[in-house]
Formats: sequence, C-alpha cells, structure tokens
Amino acid sequence: MSVIHNRWLAEQIPAWEREGIVSAEGARRQREAAALVQSLAVGAAMALVSQIYNLPGQWTDLVFWWCVASVPLAWVFTSNAVAIAYLVGIAVWAVAQADAEANASSATLAADVRIWFPLMLSGILPLWPGAGLRDRPAAGSRLVLAASTLIGLLAVAAYAGNRPGERNEAFSWLAMLSAAAVLLVPLDRAGIAEPLSRKPQVLLGGVALGIMALISTYESPARQLVKSVGSAQPLGWCWLLLAVVAAFGAVAFRQGRFAALAVAGLALVPLLAALLSSDDTSGWPVAIAYSLALLATAIVLIALEFLGRQGAARIGAALIAVLVILRMADADLSLLIKGLAFIVIGSGLLAFNALISRRRAAAARGVFP
Repeated sequence: MSVIHNRWLAEQIPAWEREGIVSAEGARRQREAAALVQSLAVGAAMALVSQIYNLPGQWTDLVFWWCVASVPLAWVFTSNAVAIAYLVGIAVWAVAQADAEANASSATLAADVRIWFPLMLSGILPLWPGAGLRDRPAAGSRLVLAASTLIGLLAVAAYAGNRPGERNEAFSWLAMLSAAAVLLVPLDRAGIAEPLSRKPQVLLGGVALGIMALISTYESPARQLVKSVGSAQPLGWCWLLLAVVAAFGAVAFRQGRFAALAVAGLALVPLLAALLSSDDTSGWPVAIAYSLALLATAIVLIALEFLGRQGAARIGAALIAVLVILRMADADLSLLIKGLAFIVIGSGLLAFNALISRRRAAAARGVFP
C-alpha cells in the first residue's frame, strides 16, 4: 500500500508544480519530506518486526537491509535527504563489518565488504549522475558522498588486510591508494572548472594523503609503510586499487589535472621505496624520500598557479611551512631559535597569502602583475 502511495505522490507533485498549486521550492520540500518520512518508517517497521519475532542477527544487518529498502526512494523522489542518509548508512555498515572481521570471535559473521560496499555505493548511481549522466549532487551532498566513499574504502582496506591472529600491516598502503582513488575521481569540464571548495573528493583525498605522507617522514612509520607494501601486494584488493588509480590517473593527465596527479603521486612513493630496499633496512631513506616528495609536490602546486594552470599555491606554501616546522621540532636547537623560526615562517606564510590574493584579484580584473 505504501509503495502505491509513494508512486502516486511522486507523480502528483510534478503535476501540482506545473499547475501552479505549489511552487518549485515547495514541491522540492514536499518530495524531500515525503521520501525521508517514508525511509524512516521503513527502518522503524524493520526494527519492530525483528523485535516482535526475535529475529536473529546483528544491528548491522538491520542497517544493511534498511539501506537496500531505502535507496529506491532516493531514485523515485530524487531526494537528497534520503541519499545522504543512505550514504551515511553504508559507511557505518562498512566500518562495523570491518571491525567485526578484526574481532576473531565474530569474524565468521562479517560480510565481505570488498564485494558489498562497492555494490552498495553503486546504488546511488541512478540518482547521481542519473540516466542522462547529467544530474550532479548539491554541495552538501557532494561532501557526504566523498566522505562516505573515503570512509568506506578505508574500512575495506582494513578488512582486506586482516589475518586471524596477525597484525594488519597492509592497511597503511591500502589506505593511501584508497585516498588517491577518491582524489582522482574523473570530472567533467564543468567539474574541473569549479573551485577547490566545491570538490570535496579532492580536498578529503588530498588531506588524507598529505597527513599519511607527513607521518611517514618519520623513521618508524616509514619503515612500517614499506612493510605494508609487501603485505598488501599479495591481496587482490591491492591490485584492483592500483588499476583504478592508474585508470583515473590517465584520465586526469588527459584532462590536465596536474595538481591532483602531483598529490596522488604520494601514494606511489612506498612502492618505489619497497622496490629499492629490503624489509630489514632503516626507515630513514624512506622518510627522507617522503620529505623530498612532499617538498616537490608543494613546489608543483605553487608553480602551476603561477603558470596560469589550476594549482593550489596556498596549500603548497602551507605544506612547505608544515614540513619546516616538523623538521625544526626535531632539530637539536634552543627554544629561542625555534620560536624565532616559527615566527619567521608564519610571517612568510602570511605574506605569501597576501601576494596570492593580490595576484588573483588582478587576474579577475584582467590585469596580470
């Protein structure tokens, strides 16, 4: 009965909008409200039935089936609210399943998120980009979509590297490859032209890669990262991620997204280091290599903007500042010298930001300094 009502309502709201009974904004809100209420009702009904009949299973099973039953509502009503709830649900489910797999006592109950999470993520495709490949999510929905994808892929990375009774050493590199895949998701021309603030997948993927790379500039994490490559290579999920990153990277190169490629290249440094070193070597060569790779990435981000291409000069300058601060913190220098150095670095960063702001304002007026 509820399905018939949903179809009737989905057909009537556009008709009301055409006849002027409701405004376009009012029709949109009615669609969102109807879809969200119906989605919550489905979840409540499932919870009540499982409680009344004492159905076996975990709470993650309820989340899974609620997502499966709710996603058609997002398609029919073109509802951003239901789509957001669905994306949050599949991310929570993936993390919970990966945690269950890590727990030896419940490992046999965990579904294989390497299969199910990509399938569940593809459930949003009929809404975004839709049948005509032109429907794009709103700004808030993009952020949730990017965050859900990244969190889910990190959960899959944790699941894929789990071994009963053993430490998951493959996670570090798999997490880097996952972040690189999110960062390099192909965009159309309109998406490429948009500012960085409207590309949450680039921001989240880049921040995740940058943080992991900065951590790897220290000896112990760098040594563990090289071991992670050796543990990840036998896994099929690792090769799938490498294939996806390579394919997305080829598309990004053809589209001229060199800034994204420069940041994504940080995920390949551990592979090169593993090919040139053995497991019993010190982590310092890898840590130094990561420091140089981060410095080169920052220079590329700055140079691209000054060459008139899409870059991120402020992010590059901030990355250099963070690198210098980290190395200064490790140096055997007095607190006075470190404090003065931090002041100089901060002043230089502010001056550089002012220069970039003036340059962008001049470019907007058509006058290049």
